[in-house]
Amino acid sequence: MTFCTRKKPRQADQKQVFDYACWLLARRSYSQAELLTKFRTRFIPNEEIFSTVLRKLENLGFQSDEGFTEDFVRSHAGWGSRRLVIELKRRGIDIELINKFLPNDSAELERCRSILKLKLKGGSLPEDYKDRQKLAAFLARRGFDLGMIKDTLKF
Repeated sequence: MTFCTRKKPRQADQKQVFDYACWLLARRSYSQAELLTKFRTRFIPNEEIFSTVLRKLENLGFQSDEGFTEDFVRSHAGWGSRRLVIELKRRGIDIELINKFLPNDSAELERCRSILKLKLKGGSLPEDYKDRQKLAAFLARRGFDLGMIKDTLKF
């Protein structure tokens, strides 16, 4: 029985790194920081080659942190701003860029209400305080602000 082991990082030229980046980006969108992490695990670190490849990808329009952020926020419409900020920071996105694409307060309140409506399957809010606490915890895990949760659940 053989076990799969990780390949050791290898020396690479610019073409190999570019081809690997294109292969990754064909599957899903990545931030520049995520791509750098992938490069460093696959190849022996060569920051000059990595930065050249990242600039080339950006110039060709294959990758941009702005596009990644916009797509990420749109595809995670069920999340609140707090969770979006945490996840995007974890992926190496700058806070100014994150704030550019976050929904405003009224849009986020509407998102919070629609998620709650889906959770309740169109039913009404429960009268029991414990059940409301469970719903509040659900919305908090989704990343919504406490004030927004209180407005939605009418505590």
